[in-house]
Amino acid sequence: MRERSKDLRVRRTLTAVRKAFNDLVLVRNYNEISITDLTEKAGINRKTFYLHYASLEDLVKEIEEEMAADILQNIGVYAKNLDLSGCIRCFYKYLESCSKVQKKLMCDPHYEFFYNDVTSLVLDSDVFSQFFSKTPYPDIVRSYTKAITAIYKDWLNEGKKTDFEVLNETAGELIENGYNSIRK
Repeated sequence: MRERSKDLRVRRTLTAVRKAFNDLVLVRNYNEISITDLTEKAGINRKTFYLHYASLEDLVKEIEEEMAADILQNIGVYAKNLDLSGCIRCFYKYLESCSKVQKKLMCDPHYEFFYNDVTSLVLDSDVFSQFFSKTPYPDIVRSYTKAITAIYKDWLNEGKKTDFEVLNETAGELIENGYNSIRK
């Protein structure tokens, strides 16, 4: 993550840019957001934006890195303890506690790239690399982990038809004991 200035004007500008981006995410798909829209909403000019970011993608990368760091802070202890079920349960709880903007970035099909990037940052981290390396087929376990994280996205996008606690318990049960453990 980048080191940001302590200058109050810079912090205000970066806050305005982030707020403008968040506001636009809630009403538009990523491909509909332009630097012009962002700078107008933030009340800054394009030159000011480019003093801080090389592109809109640069801003998004910064947000992805922050979110991945936050996720790792929340679930890293489970990965260190080789507890995949704990990782997923904590990940679901983390996502459920996210703001509307964060949920849209992580779960909306128009922002699929964001979910993929954040998930890759988390799963490529040292703690998860060690977690996966304890298995004979780390690439398969990594894919399995990513697939399990997608259950939350589907649940959210399908309108939360199942109670969150049931979702969390069932996903954990599936991970720990497989399909036969939840079959009627």
